[in-house]
Amino acid sequence: MKKIFILFALMICSLSFSQETSAIKGQILDGEFFNEPLLMASVSIDNADISTQTNFRGNFEFTDITPGTHDVLVQFVGYDPIHIEITVKEGEQAEILETLYAKSLPMPSTAKVSSTTKDVLSSLELAANKTR
Repeated sequence: MKKIFILFALMICSLSFSQETSAIKGQILDGEFFNEPLLMASVSIDNADISTQTNFRGNFEFTDITPGTHDVLVQFVGYDPIHIEITVKEGEQAEILETLYAKSLPMPSTAKVSSTTKDVLSSLELAANKTR
């Protein structure tokens, strides 16, 4: 009976050591602030199945990730989000170092001037011409 118990305990220990977990860790930098760490950026894996936020040093970490290819989404308010496709191997830790940049807003090509503004501008021109 004692031998069976020892054999059973050895089998359980060997199973627990054979299960290797994978991880993803990384750092997100602010491209608008001289590549300073970007704190509180949202980082999610595979359409927000798993998510976290960066800490004060811009670091994040996911543990117990299944091996394979994952889509990592990094986003922050006012910045362009980025998608990163990363392959995680069994028992290894994948690392990410990315920079977020502010969203660029398109500027209008022409300004619209209302009819009252045109009237005010023309009356100012007439007044300027009379004083000359």
